[in-house]
Amino acid sequence: MVLIHVKTSDEKNQFLYETQTSVRIGHLQEELIELHNLRLKTIYLSDACKGLSAHGPLRPEETRGLTAEVAKLSDLDIHAYGEPTNPDPTGYRTGVQPPPEAAEILEETAGRSAETVSHEKVQAKQPLTMKSVRSAFENLRGAVMIAYPAFHDLPEWDPARILLEEEEQQKDTGIIAETFDKNKTSLWWAGKELQNDKELCHYIGRNEKTKIIARLQSKASGPPIREPRLDAETHKAMLSYCYKKRREEQELEEDEDDSYLDSEWANPRGLKNALIGGGREIRWKP
Repeated sequence: MVLIHVKTSDEKNQFLYETQTSVRIGHLQEELIELHNLRLKTIYLSDACKGLSAHGPLRPEETRGLTAEVAKLSDLDIHAYGEPTNPDPTGYRTGVQPPPEAAEILEETAGRSAETVSHEKVQAKQPLTMKSVRSAFENLRGAVMIAYPAFHDLPEWDPARILLEEEEQQKDTGIIAETFDKNKTSLWWAGKELQNDKELCHYIGRNEKTKIIARLQSKASGPPIREPRLDAETHKAMLSYCYKKRREEQELEEDEDDSYLDSEWANPRGLKNALIGGGREIRWKP
């Protein structure tokens, strides 16, 4: 299987994907876009579930961020959804948590799902599959349904509800700005835009053990930037080495101690003395 390291403009949106050299670029691009978009939805929904478990649903837009004092002056009821059990310090959520058991399920499911689609899977060399990402998303859906059956007490403007409802509503709210449209996206590799009507082997050959780095890029953005020659870890190691050498040079420049000149190894005649008499003084008989 060919291993594709898929990147976008955001390093946190990278992932690994396995495919075959015989796949058509058009089909591959659709699979990558679908996986990327579903992965993003899972990440956003995971964050939304963590917010629900901690501080309850999102407030209406007109009361977000308001304190009790300001709300009184403007005649707005910030506790319209009940008395807060865990007030949100930012004032963006109602503070009305779901029942403790449901809140725990939300928190645990969100953590597992976020780990499943994490960009750190790239370092662990674990490719993503549509099955695993869809499973993580559906687990989050189930957790939300346990806490808020049929979206009861979950307002229509809450991010979790928007992400679980129809695709058109998500587009209208613009909750996910980093998703790709298959008709407006191209796949790039080695500075080339891959053509949809050709197979992957046309570009990389038929070796199934190949690993490549490809980028999803909006067609309106033009070609992506060139990949750096050094990876992040190597670059960090080089900077650390240069900093260490610079410190050593600075310490040597500041050190004016010349006591080392009295050492045996600093004697300019040391070699001559070692060769003549093994370093011992020469004695002459009278």
